[in-house]
Amino acid sequence: MKLLQLFVKVISILLLMLPVKANELTGKFTQHIKLQMQIQEIPAYAVLVFKGEKVLFERYFGLANIANKQRLNKKDVFLMASVSKMVTGAALLKLYDEGLFKLDDPINDYLPFEVNIPRHNTKVTFRMLLTHTSSIADGPAMDGQYYSGEDSPVKLKYFMSNYFSTDGEFYDMKHNFHEFNPGKVYNYSNIGSALIGVLVENIAKMSFTEYTRKNIFKPLGMDDSHWHLANIKTRIVTPYEDGKAVEHYTFTDYPNGGLRSHAQDMHKFLAMLGNGGNYKGAQILKPETTAEMFSQQIKKIDNSVGLHSFLIGYEDKIWGHEGGETGTSTIIGINPNNRVGVIILTNISDADLEDTFMYGFKLGEELDMAN
Repeated sequence: MKLLQLFVKVISILLLMLPVKANELTGKFTQHIKLQMQIQEIPAYAVLVFKGEKVLFERYFGLANIANKQRLNKKDVFLMASVSKMVTGAALLKLYDEGLFKLDDPINDYLPFEVNIPRHNTKVTFRMLLTHTSSIADGPAMDGQYYSGEDSPVKLKYFMSNYFSTDGEFYDMKHNFHEFNPGKVYNYSNIGSALIGVLVENIAKMSFTEYTRKNIFKPLGMDDSHWHLANIKTRIVTPYEDGKAVEHYTFTDYPNGGLRSHAQDMHKFLAMLGNGGNYKGAQILKPETTAEMFSQQIKKIDNSVGLHSFLIGYEDKIWGHEGGETGTSTIIGINPNNRVGVIILTNISDADLEDTFMYGFKLGEELDMAN
């Protein structure tokens, strides 16, 4: 299997080097996707390539549900996994745009409980959360917060306050925090991203779900994007792991990966970020804020980190995020210089999407030049 995947990678690179017409390139891209689906046994595969507001390539392959033989369609929603963090980061940055805090302010000034890193006096800031340098670790308490077939009955603020408060139910000095000083080391933190959701709630004086609905989803027309199962009206793509269907699930710390959406909605979100925070007249973020989001924040520590986004590749031009949970693998990104972007959503664990992702950018640039 690994040798076959390596062979496909080599062929993909060679195809990219060949001079071909736009329609031939889309055909080869489609063949590449179908081959990847076959090799990796991916039931459903959504791909959208765009430049700004314009869709250049959009296809939906395979089955949303194998047992029922349901073909994947454009309104079927996938679990976004960590791709959700870009939306969570944008929600916080919208409050920043309103002048309600500064990026280097201590977060404790804006929380109903305190977050202190044991053995250190350095205060955690908003920028540290957005760049994964907060020294907040993903402790084992998170593993007990998954719920199958229902939304988590545990409130986000309750879980988080009990995770960080020294007398809390989920407090664990050894496992909930890293030993290094905040701001000094990059270490990816899911729980730190969930904490952003609490900050949004406390600063905005409304629930995180309501804030994102009113300030991001509704103005962008992301009508099918939701954080909770109870709110979803469209069909959810069935997740699969090791060839077996997985029951739809949620987790208490949902701002770090619990969004369910589809490629068309995520296109609107990414196109907004690539256009200085504006999508069809809806100004979600200030241009200088989106520029900051897509800029290297901690060069001396890790030069790939922006504000809740990452440089994914292609000569350091593409900013975006990858996501992975049980039964889902996702990746989204945009080149802010030419506003070409790619969205790939699948319904298996640990899918290898990077080659197709980069291939999609080459396709987007070719189609853009052809037009």
